Amino acid sequence: MTVGQHIMGPLAYVVAACKKKDKIDTALKVAFLTLQMADLTLTLMAARNGWSELNPVMRASLDSLYKVAFFKFVVPILVSWFVPGRLLIPAILLLCGILGWNFHQIICLMY
Repeated sequence: MTVGQHIMGPLAYVVAACKKKDKIDTALKVAFLTLQMADLTLTLMAARNGWSELNPVMRASLDSLYKVAFFKFVVPILVSWFVPGRLLIPAILLLCGILGWNFHQIICLMY
């Protein structure tokens, strides 16, 4: 083996590991943002149908489209930009629970 192969072998491993980590990180961030947009959709749908919002922050912001866009669009994008994907896993699980609860309530209120 040459000296270049001794140096490039571990370096290639590190680069490959970083690419794999970046793909997982990006997938987690996309999942977080997708769940946020689904929650925004359900919130706006429920507000349009006259159902009350239980979250006091969102209830106060439903009077302005700019406030809703800030809390449900701008803040999640900033969070996903600055927070590593692996730290978003608890938020993703919490959002899955919230969306499940929202679907449950919508189904119960519709029928």
